[in-house]
Amino acid sequence: MKTLIIVRHAKSDWTNPLQKDFDRTLNERGLMNAPMMGKRLASRKINVDLIVSSTAIRAAQTAELIANAIYYDTKKIKWLNKLYHASPATIESVIFELDDNISTAMIVCHNPGITNFVNSICGVVTDNMPTCGIAAFNIDTNYWHQFPTSKAALLFFDFPKNNN
Repeated sequence: MKTLIIVRHAKSDWTNPLQKDFDRTLNERGLMNAPMMGKRLASRKINVDLIVSSTAIRAAQTAELIANAIYYDTKKIKWLNKLYHASPATIESVIFELDDNISTAMIVCHNPGITNFVNSICGVVTDNMPTCGIAAFNIDTNYWHQFPTSKAALLFFDFPKNNN
């Protein structure tokens, strides 16, 4: 059994309309939500073996803030340019490349690809993955390359405005 955790980056800052999209940082809400969601994840006692993140600034900040909250060494985050505005197929290709020794992997990336990817795993979870939203799945396999043909079940779906 594998566990896959998909995270959309936290809320980004749009105060500078001339700033390149890739370089946008988290706004105040994003800087608050990412550690909060990391703490919620930590409360679930899920041991994350690997975090893989887009290299866009807002995704990198989100990955690092969540990593700190779950006591994951930020130096071990794997940074991939191809996760910047990745399609579902690209996200899936990242999963195929994971080492089978990794039981729980977290991927941090962007919309719209992330919403489409999450909904393709085991049915519709959300019409729009919220910023700093987390969708986690149990994947019935021992091999990441078998991900698309393996039975998947939603473990949980959480986001900052969720009051459950």
